[in-house]
Amino acid sequence: MTKLSRIPVVLLAGTFALPLASAQSYPSKPIRMVVPAAPGIMQDTLSRGFVEPLTKGFGQPIIVDNRIGADGVIGMEACAKAPPDGYTLCNTMSGAIIWNPALRLKLPYDAVRDFAPVVQVGFFDSALVAQSALPADSLQQLIDLVKARPDKVNWATFGVNSTGYMYMEWLRRSSGARFYHVPYKTPPQGLQALVAGESHVAVYGLSSIASLVKAGKLKLLGVTSARRQDWLPDVPTFEELGIKLPLRTWFGYHFPASTPREIVLRMNAEIRKAMADPGFRQSVLGRQMITPNDGTPEEFDAYIRVQRKGVTELVKFLGLKPE
Repeated sequence: MTKLSRIPVVLLAGTFALPLASAQSYPSKPIRMVVPAAPGIMQDTLSRGFVEPLTKGFGQPIIVDNRIGADGVIGMEACAKAPPDGYTLCNTMSGAIIWNPALRLKLPYDAVRDFAPVVQVGFFDSALVAQSALPADSLQQLIDLVKARPDKVNWATFGVNSTGYMYMEWLRRSSGARFYHVPYKTPPQGLQALVAGESHVAVYGLSSIASLVKAGKLKLLGVTSARRQDWLPDVPTFEELGIKLPLRTWFGYHFPASTPREIVLRMNAEIRKAMADPGFRQSVLGRQMITPNDGTPEEFDAYIRVQRKGVTELVKFLGLKPE
């Protein structure tokens, strides 16, 4: 082999060595954590809970970057277009990765090709909740009530194509119960109407209604969690009630696609290390009523694929039209 013929080989070897060298020195500067939500809400609070343990684990600052707007689309677009070098970590939710692609005609990102799964943090479980005065203490009693009073029992949602709407429409199609749909612009408006008796039932996150349930202002008819809640052991899960829909809300982390695998695994390990700490579980996850569910990037990816297939089939079954 001549000196000239050896040059491409040397250059090629150097090219393959670059990602490995980059991963070995990672991180050498602050890491930006993009949160597609406003400061103070659950997704933001959860993300900020990881700042201290990740900063300690990496020896570099973790800087939260709130990208607000369009139900997370603006933040996800920023993540998708970021360099795949491990310095942009994306806080993701099922809405941005699963529901938006199924329910929106145009998105500035591809949820399948533009992101690399890192770890699933856990589930933000919800409940079928009713105003305390409603004469129904179980799902079956609610269905019987609605059948006896068609279009008289109000179901509050955040609009057509929201998860609450999907649950309502699924119950209507599967049981024949005709609820009267009342959409609200924001979750607080719907919750206020529920407490005031203007609406009768809705699906809300457990953390947002727990205090109202404990105070007797609302009552639960079922929960989306995999098992019954310790503080309400008599309330059945949706699965026990025969509601097996792929709509559990999850939180997780992704990198832009093509981020070196060594960096993905390093981030996965640091996040899982934080989640394994009992103090973190209580102060960050427990306070937000997050059900932990960490695992490998491959396990997270497999879960997403199954849920994506289920949501696609559900959207077709319900006759929902992407907007």
